[in-house]
Amino acid sequence: MLTDNQDSPISSALGQTAWRVALVSFGSILLAEMGDKTQLATLLLSARSQSPVVIFCGAATALISTSFIGVWAGVWVARWFPPRWIKTIAGLGFVLIGLTLIWGSLPIAS
Repeated sequence: MLTDNQDSPISSALGQTAWRVALVSFGSILLAEMGDKTQLATLLLSARSQSPVVIFCGAATALISTSFIGVWAGVWVARWFPPRWIKTIAGLGFVLIGLTLIWGSLPIAS
């Protein structure tokens, strides 16, 4: 009989899934943030400042705050809309942004 204690296969599978989700989110954010304007701004602030620890704490707090807002908003949106709708709306939004950028770069748009 399976019970939900620390040594059960159920707890083990849930623990592995949680670690997998945590690693995927860590890797995705790390790659997305690497070399972006926020990181460059942090680099410049650190170069000017004599307090790199303070700059690190401020930048880390800001990233944690934006991640919290993203997770909170995601949970709220998921309550009201099915995942398929969210993916479709996001995809259409990216296509619209792409078309707008292409249109703006055409010589006839000026």
